[in-house]
Amino acid sequence: MKWMNAVRIMAVIWAALLLLTGCRVISQKPKNVISKYSEDMAYSGEELKEYAAKDVDIVQKDVDIKLEAEECSLNGNLKTDKTVKGFSGTGYVNGFYGGKADYLIFAARIPASQHYDITVCASSEKEANGSVSVNEVEIGNFVIEKDNNKFTKVTYYGVYMGEGINSVQINRDAKGFNVDYIEIKNNKEIYEEPKELDAEPVSPHNTYEVRDLLRFMKENNGKNTITGQFASNSTNTELDYIYNKTGRYPAIRFGDIGGYGENDPPLERELKAAEDWDAMGGIVGFMWYWRAPGKNPSVYANETDFKLSDAVTEEDISQIGISELQEMCRKGEIKPETLSLVESIDAVAQGFDTLAEKGIPIIWRPLHEGGGKWYWWGASGPEAYKWLYNLMFDRMTKYFKLDNLIWVWNGQNDRYLVDEDKYDIASMDIYLDSDSSYSSRSEQYQWLKKVTEGKKILALSECSSFPSVDDMRRDRAVWSYFGLWFDEYLQGNTGSGSKYFTEAELKKIYNAENTITLDEYSMVYSGQTIPGLQATQ
Repeated sequence: MKWMNAVRIMAVIWAALLLLTGCRVISQKPKNVISKYSEDMAYSGEELKEYAAKDVDIVQKDVDIKLEAEECSLNGNLKTDKTVKGFSGTGYVNGFYGGKADYLIFAARIPASQHYDITVCASSEKEANGSVSVNEVEIGNFVIEKDNNKFTKVTYYGVYMGEGINSVQINRDAKGFNVDYIEIKNNKEIYEEPKELDAEPVSPHNTYEVRDLLRFMKENNGKNTITGQFASNSTNTELDYIYNKTGRYPAIRFGDIGGYGENDPPLERELKAAEDWDAMGGIVGFMWYWRAPGKNPSVYANETDFKLSDAVTEEDISQIGISELQEMCRKGEIKPETLSLVESIDAVAQGFDTLAEKGIPIIWRPLHEGGGKWYWWGASGPEAYKWLYNLMFDRMTKYFKLDNLIWVWNGQNDRYLVDEDKYDIASMDIYLDSDSSYSSRSEQYQWLKKVTEGKKILALSECSSFPSVDDMRRDRAVWSYFGLWFDEYLQGNTGSGSKYFTEAELKKIYNAENTITLDEYSMVYSGQTIPGLQATQ
């Protein structure tokens, strides 16, 4: 979420998706779309031109470089050491204790402009965190597990570096660790053809609208990115803000079925907002800030006494009616915590059923960021998380027979990965500091592609800024969609604008040839076609 400044990155392998582009005429008002929210807020800005993503010349060449840490210039508390055995070269570097100058820079002379694997060899006496930047752009964090100070490797795959001198920086951490060396090797897999995606919904009951939306996402996979925006409430202030600045609405409206933890779901006003957005030709997305049952109803693990592990049961309760479950609870066959979870799931399912009756598909992202452990649904570990995810999936799709859900797994940790027949889309939430370049986040994209074996649609479900259309194209890391968070990330804390991107960058992403906005999607939805945009077959 917005308080999450970075995403932990593990070793990744990937395949690539090539981009197709076209040229589309920009309409200043969405065709076939009338906004009930912006009657007094019509776009009156300058004529907007479509932005064409830039191409970068790639020169594939075999490269294998090894740079020893002890041969670099040392800053701050950094010093060379030989105490820990198993190092390469003449020693290693330690002293990463959190000082402002406790960082190590490798100057890598790169012979060809292409994508590389960067491997860091490091060790620590206790669990420690570090991060890696390339040319002052953070490519991700790493975690060194406590392992008797043995040197281990962490690899980042698919990092673009241009010909010439490139800087690879290992950043400070207050707990300290040792760095032995880095390796840089060219990666060939990123330029290979991707696997064929299966666009069939995982839900056993599914509507034409669900199948059609998934087919649309599949056809545009690797080519175009669907724009999305989180709405803080049912008034859609954020969506109108974007239209007023760019002349375009996002295609996806993301909301929270419980009002971001403020109320018990389902919220009627959120269901109505979703219905209105669908009527405009848009795509509906929902998440759930699920407040834990009990005396301290918080989403945060450290603010509630509720433990998911206390609710886990070996009983198959997903297909049992609520009256029978209540009787099982009275008999002590299941715990009150278990019953409370099912009652909450049922309430959300009944709300979604009202949208199902109207044929409205939902991009449904439950139990977000479970692997981070800051929410109660992830704090009890991966097995408890997967038990709850499976309970919800089976309850909603088999007991309630909901046929309008597109399931998103957002566990952010491969140990929390659910079975592939339980999710349609895999996604990441990525937040960076406002002074950091967001780029394409290709390292996270490639990690997620590795985890899902290249079989799933990949999405950027939450972000502090939007990915660069140029870098996504260059890095073969075209996210299916993005969901920008609200408040400071879009309008700024005072309403004066975001500090994470400029207004010009906002106009660029919404008027780029390889992004999909509401007017464009609604034309496809109504059967029209746009050059360069892949319609469903």
